[in-house]
Order: sequence, then C-alpha cells, then structure tokens
Amino acid sequence: MRPSVRRVEEQYRDRVDFHILSVDRASSQALVQQYQAYAIPLIILLDADGHLVRRLSGYQTEEQLVAALEALLATSSSSAQ
Repeated sequence: MRPSVRRVEEQYRDRVDFHILSVDRASSQALVQQYQAYAIPLIILLDADGHLVRRLSGYQTEEQLVAALEALLATSSSSAQ
C-alpha cells in the first residue's frame, strides 16, 4: 500500500500532512496507544485541530484513499465557513 500512499501524498501535499509510523518503534508507542493502531495497515484521518475524523483499517486502494481525503477536505472546508 505504501506506493499508493506516496502517490496520494504527492497529489495532496499542499493540503494534507502525511505521517507514516511504524507500530514496532518505541518512539511511536504513544500514538499507537492513543489511536489504538493495532490493525496494519491503518490510516487515521484527523482534522486540522487533531480530532479523529475517520479510521481506515486494512488495505485501501488508491481510489479509496483519494475519496477519504476528499471527504475530509470537504468536511474541513465546510466547518471553516
């Protein structure tokens, strides 16, 4: 899934911050616990204030990732108005 995520990251880099974490790293454990990131792969979508908006568990196609980001951006822009 990483190549798809990287392509989507390139496409949305001006509007969305991407962070890839390894659940095996000690430095990631606080976030793993905070977001209950026990399924791999897992994508967590947060709004601009850091609130959880959506969890995508398991394999996601590039189209599904784009749709989720578009929904996130639509929600973010409508709440900003």
